[in-house]
Amino acid sequence: MKRQFIAVIGLFLAAAPGFADDWGYYSIIPVSAPKLVLEAVDSGTAAGTVVSIGQPTAEANQKWVVEPKGDGLYVIKPSYSSMLVLAINKGGERNGTLAVLETDNGKPSQLWALTQQENGSYTLVPKHAPEKGLDHLGGKKVTGAQIDLWENKPGDQHLQWYIRPLTGSPVPAATADVVAEYVPPVLQPEEILAGEVKQFQFNASRIFPGTVRDVTVFIPAQYDASKPACVYVKTDGYRPQEKTMLETMIAGKEMPVTVGVFVRPGDVPAPMKGTLGRRNRDFEYDGVSDNNVHFLVDELLPFVAKEFNLNLSDDGNDRCMAGGSSGGIAAFTAAWNRPDAFSRVYAASGSWVAFRGGHEFPTMVRKFEARPIRAFLTTATRDMENAAGDWFLLDQEMDKALKFSGYDYQFRTIDGRHVAGYSEHWQEAMAYLWRGWPERVQAGPSAPRAQEILIPGEGWKLVAEGFKSTRGPACNAVGEVFFADTTSDRIHRIELDGTVSEFATDTGKAHCVTVGADGNVFTISEQSGKLMSYDATGKGSVVMEDILGHSILARPDGSLYVTTNGDKAHGPGSVWLIKDGKKTRVDTGIKFATGMTYRPDQWLLSMAEGHSKWVYSYQINNDGTLKNKERFFHLHVAEWDDDAGAESVCYSSEGRQFVATRSGIQISADDGPTQVILSVPDFSRVTGVCLGGKDGDTLFAFCGSRIWKRKIQHHAMGAFSPWTKVNATKL
Repeated sequence: MKRQFIAVIGLFLAAAPGFADDWGYYSIIPVSAPKLVLEAVDSGTAAGTVVSIGQPTAEANQKWVVEPKGDGLYVIKPSYSSMLVLAINKGGERNGTLAVLETDNGKPSQLWALTQQENGSYTLVPKHAPEKGLDHLGGKKVTGAQIDLWENKPGDQHLQWYIRPLTGSPVPAATADVVAEYVPPVLQPEEILAGEVKQFQFNASRIFPGTVRDVTVFIPAQYDASKPACVYVKTDGYRPQEKTMLETMIAGKEMPVTVGVFVRPGDVPAPMKGTLGRRNRDFEYDGVSDNNVHFLVDELLPFVAKEFNLNLSDDGNDRCMAGGSSGGIAAFTAAWNRPDAFSRVYAASGSWVAFRGGHEFPTMVRKFEARPIRAFLTTATRDMENAAGDWFLLDQEMDKALKFSGYDYQFRTIDGRHVAGYSEHWQEAMAYLWRGWPERVQAGPSAPRAQEILIPGEGWKLVAEGFKSTRGPACNAVGEVFFADTTSDRIHRIELDGTVSEFATDTGKAHCVTVGADGNVFTISEQSGKLMSYDATGKGSVVMEDILGHSILARPDGSLYVTTNGDKAHGPGSVWLIKDGKKTRVDTGIKFATGMTYRPDQWLLSMAEGHSKWVYSYQINNDGTLKNKERFFHLHVAEWDDDAGAESVCYSSEGRQFVATRSGIQISADDGPTQVILSVPDFSRVTGVCLGGKDGDTLFAFCGSRIWKRKIQHHAMGAFSPWTKVNATKL
């Protein structure tokens, strides 16, 4: 069990007074009832006020200040009172003693030790009863459940609490502020066993064709072919002292038995003498695509294993990658794109600069759901600066981004020049990165906006696979989800129990599905031009022909919107209103019109432009026509993509917009920017997104042949939903 403490930082945000009251506040959530939050009942101001749990309301009685008192102990105060603290009633030590608010006087029953658990939660242990903890009695998922003192049993979720920062608060799970002096173990020379070094030249890459590179392999003396060895990959090649460094770390058991692979960047030799070849270092290392990690995982490491008859682990938890400068960002990029292949990273003076998109990394770290990566980063006070950027400044941006999203990492500022201290801090970095192995590296809690949407512990689960081309999903009023498998010419239904059934066949190659207020399922086809309606039994009828539609959306009044693209009859990307048996073009000139949705308050329509980075916003007139068109919602585009590839859009009843894109599901603020991006487990393109399920709180991601799902804090809406007020999104 790891002990890790929360650092509470008081901040003042003069530029945004509307949010200032949230800075430094936390929401405390029972693991056994993650949809509820700890609250002071009725915002009581008297000693003895009962503490319970309730539905989140964002009121002051559900916001808590966690204040350090020294010796690893904290007081926990309701945000509305600096005089009251969370306590065990009258210092009682018996199981079942209530948790209450008391006047702060420093009593042991008012002081708490916070111990982090493997799932990212904390146990709250009062100083006066160190064998017990704050308990959610019986794990009852009801407002008003009793919160009391109980025996602290390992793994008991009734005693585990998520402590989540509210707007702008420092993230508790980040470890960069916890800096303990590293003391290496004392070893005798005879304990350090000499390993073996082998070298070769690799010129068989198909990912980087024509390249030639030198590779050095270190095989430790402790290597046992009967067990998969861990792997350490170092960019920019090999230096002789690195052999001793690895031997020392393995001897001191600060690293497991690890095979080192030191690889130079590739070069394409010039075909004639006297001129420069094509240098691939910047292309391979500074590009933020997955090319380099695919080269390592699919080409180089299998070659090394076969060439030297090595049993190498292919588990990212058993692999570490390190480098400096461009080699540093290359190490992080490998883990970022494939955390299943590399989960431990050492980057000295990482080039998070504008060579090939590296300057976007701090933003990506803030927006994407946190990934299972542990990192040790350094920067130098007199680091490099050129046309691509200032390393010292951008390294600090990366530091702040990792902290913001709750990553498990360390950051060091070193007095010196570019990549200063790489060797001096290498042993400390390896000890930090490999600590606790073989325990798995865990993802942090993600940024505050993501925490408002996600449910801790609820990850992606595979619904089904083996489809041809899933797309265009929609749910009905009870939460059943319908989607088209265009290539197979079928419509399927995801039942409330999670199984997938066939709803209709011979659909005319239906491309998209929507559900009307009356429960009928409507489809549109780019190939047959038929707009179809299906009743609850799957019996279909033709509503309209000769409209080669890409996407379709049902409105509460029974009318429909349809997008079309580029056929002779309908011209460039257009939006059509289908009403009273007639079709009317209500907008055109769109660069590939794809999915549509409208806000829960029903007066704004969103329409994705598939060949750009935008989602349009329109005001809907009373007659269904559109006005006040804007390229409004800005989407993230990966450095190697030409557009976001937005294909499907939906809203939650809480007013957040979800967009299926090449980079995953992008979740927009009401005023346009993308705030959260959710990748699916295999990082594939998402072509359809929908909320549904029994309680309407299941997010579905459609990815060609596969469908994924996860529970979130938001809920489905559609043509069957009543008008719902939309509130402004926090920054």
